[in-house]
Amino acid sequence: MSRALQLLVSLAISAGALWYCFHDSDLHGLAVTLSHARWTWIAAMAGITVVTMVLRGLRWRVLLGTVGPVDQTPVIAATCIGFMGNMVLPLRAGEAIRPFVVARSGQISMPAALATVAIDRLFDMVMLGFFASLTLLLVPIPENLRAAARGVVVLVLVAIVALVVIIRLSEWIEARATPLVERLPAVVARVVHQGMIGFLHGVRGLRDVRTLATALVYSAAIWITVAAMFATGALALDIAAPLVRLGFATTVIVAVAVSAPSAPGFLGVYQAGSEVALRLFGVAKTASDAFGILTWAVQMVVIVALGMWCLARLNLSLGDVAAQAEEAEERAEPAA
Repeated sequence: MSRALQLLVSLAISAGALWYCFHDSDLHGLAVTLSHARWTWIAAMAGITVVTMVLRGLRWRVLLGTVGPVDQTPVIAATCIGFMGNMVLPLRAGEAIRPFVVARSGQISMPAALATVAIDRLFDMVMLGFFASLTLLLVPIPENLRAAARGVVVLVLVAIVALVVIIRLSEWIEARATPLVERLPAVVARVVHQGMIGFLHGVRGLRDVRTLATALVYSAAIWITVAAMFATGALALDIAAPLVRLGFATTVIVAVAVSAPSAPGFLGVYQAGSEVALRLFGVAKTASDAFGILTWAVQMVVIVALGMWCLARLNLSLGDVAAQAEEAEERAEPAA
């Protein structure tokens, strides 16, 4: 699918999601509800979002350490810049930007860094399955959503089994795949080989119990802080609901929603996910609309601010980084 068509589909999905959320909203009531939001809790949401970003950077540092040295690599800054890219650029360009920023240090290649992003996402899938299981236990949800949650859990279990198999057989896979890669044209073979080695070395590093445990602890902390941010958003708007269950359910449903193609910043799909989640707790539509807007806006402002600050520290511009990262990703595409 061409990039233009991908962008068109993403915008169409976001437009449909926004219509679903706001076509029958009470805009005056929404404005009043947002105007009464408590600034103390908004500040707490911002602080939690900063902590989440740092935790994401620390987890990625652990995974990058399995493929190369990271002592001179600005991993947390790259994480903030990459997530900012997802918020303001189309087609989730930040997923290519953060490995590109890491690769600029010269310690880890772009294909290897890109491979660890895939491993990073696998840990998020594990946490999604765990939180979905908790949601099934804690929250009374309609049967259609319960069936969807079970489906998510099954998919995650399949991914975990596949990852375990790859970890155990990584040497065998490398030995069998390398001769096949060497038959490719030289430039393509180099990129494919670097990406394959980066991924296999990354998963092989998870054999180390300390590395695996550290990555899992960071993953759990990340998802708990996200749930805490949603619970804090409910406090900011005086939403009367069980905060722990609301945090877990919203984290899971929004995570699934933002996995769909969408406009920059997951606009529309984020709000749709949060509205579906809050309906489980009988929250009024105006309050759920305000919740989706407020939690999204706080994260947008914080992540963009962090990303811009990190760009300034590294003497980079977002436009140049995005263009160069796109070129590097295109060169690495044969590895996919």
